[in-house]
Amino acid sequence: MDEKSTYQTTKFLETLEAELGFKIEKIQSDNGREFTNAENGKKALFELKLEELGIEYMTTRPYSPWQNGKVERSHRLDSNYYLGKRFRSLEKLRRSVKRYCSRYNNISRKVLNFKSPNEMLKEYRTNN
Repeated sequence: MDEKSTYQTTKFLETLEAELGFKIEKIQSDNGREFTNAENGKKALFELKLEELGIEYMTTRPYSPWQNGKVERSHRLDSNYYLGKRFRSLEKLRRSVKRYCSRYNNISRKVLNFKSPNEMLKEYRTNN
């Protein structure tokens, strides 16, 4: 994503749902402004899109990162990989992100019954 806004998050959701080939049933996020307008009580564009798509939406309690443990662990892994790295161009950064995502999505995970995310997705698409 180019920016951290409810508009970009909504665009990402639309692209993700189209690319996945299956319906997203539930999303959980923190209370970041790219997801919600919890502070003023009005629904953000992202929340409205979730309603339109019939996706259940849950937020964590404010300042409770442990409630979103898998995402926080992913952020830690991402930070460990990128911390201290410098890129000479946007293209080099993009190539690095592509390599990292490929590696990440092809490593088996205990939580996925020792399958990789890509294996799980392939299995799902084969069976549905």
